[in-house]
Amino acid sequence: MTKEHCMLKAKILQEEGKTQREIAEALGVTDRTVRNYLKRNDRTGKKRAYSSKLDPFKAFIDTILEEEPLFNREILLERLRKQGYTGGISILRDYAAAVTRRITKAAVVRFETEPGRQAQVDWKEFGKRVIDGKETKLYAFVMVLGYSRKPFVRFTTSMNQATLLACHVLAFLWFGGVPFEILYDNMRAAFAPDADGRWQPTKRLLALAAHYGFSPKRCRIRRPETKGKVERAIGYLGDNFWPRMEGRGLSLDELNAEVGAWIDAVSEKPIADLGESRSERFRREKSALKPVPAADFDVRDTIPLHVGLEGVVRYEGNRYTVPAEFIGEMASLLVHPLHREVELRLPGGKSRRFTLAPKGSHARIEFPGDGAEQLRRWRNDRDRVARRRRPRGRPAASDIAVTTGRAAAYDELSRALGEPEGIPA
Repeated sequence: MTKEHCMLKAKILQEEGKTQREIAEALGVTDRTVRNYLKRNDRTGKKRAYSSKLDPFKAFIDTILEEEPLFNREILLERLRKQGYTGGISILRDYAAAVTRRITKAAVVRFETEPGRQAQVDWKEFGKRVIDGKETKLYAFVMVLGYSRKPFVRFTTSMNQATLLACHVLAFLWFGGVPFEILYDNMRAAFAPDADGRWQPTKRLLALAAHYGFSPKRCRIRRPETKGKVERAIGYLGDNFWPRMEGRGLSLDELNAEVGAWIDAVSEKPIADLGESRSERFRREKSALKPVPAADFDVRDTIPLHVGLEGVVRYEGNRYTVPAEFIGEMASLLVHPLHREVELRLPGGKSRRFTLAPKGSHARIEFPGDGAEQLRRWRNDRDRVARRRRPRGRPAASDIAVTTGRAAAYDELSRALGEPEGIPA
């Protein structure tokens, strides 16, 4: 029997209630050897436990990092200071790094959301492409319903916030309903850090969510598997749909029509892991979605514009006339991110709608009635200025009264004033 076996056997006999002498007799060793075995066994695997100034605050730190693994450590230190923490930032950084590693490496169990519960959103970047006859950056907005895997795709030339919100509106109309929550990754157009470094939905995304009744959620950073459904849809879009478009000269409208037809086709194919098609599952999911409000959310950007002396506003290198009464005033141009139809709001509640000219074409767009009204105002202003500049007339000689007197009278006045007599030379 090896020494290790003897040690383990001695431990077992001790737990059975045997004395050291009885154990020694059973193992055929001395009492001293048994005593050494048992002492060594007691020390095995035991380490001295050191207390840390951070211990009372670890539960709070864990709660913060579970929600935001990369939460700013200096801000976290400030919060701990308010709770009475007196330690340094080094021990905090070490502990936070260990917690972050544990969180980011934790296994994610695949789960199925119930119908209508969740949708996932992300962008696919295609780089520079020739669209509508000119080279531009091309993107695809993708929203996928969690239960049915039914996708919505919209090709755009921008990923700004207004475009993101407009694509949401189109997706809800496409699905005919709104999910209870939508999951996003680290996109700045949807979430931004607050003063404490915690990521919060942007004001406009919250306004959109309030209008349609969904809850915006942000997936954990560096955890793409938490939104794997939209990631797989994006991969399928790039591998299956886009190769069919390569080398074709397309407009943005044609591209969106093509991808719509592609979605209809792939929705009829069975999903390997589920044994059902997207269309079959979507028929069950659609009834669980929230209804779409009658009025669309206004996603337009508001651009302030000054009405110049020429009676025009300038936008994208073009000029648009306005009524002459608004010269010198401020106006607001409401621009939709997905089309060229705009609304110009003028003081006093007046407005006009029109289509923007091509960007950078240096065109002057004159609306009916503006030219004649501006001409009348110009003539009135000219006449008013001319009247102000007209020189005043000189008085006629007959209107000037001259009084004459005796020279002696001036001498008397001079003596009264103490001045020399006579007319000054």
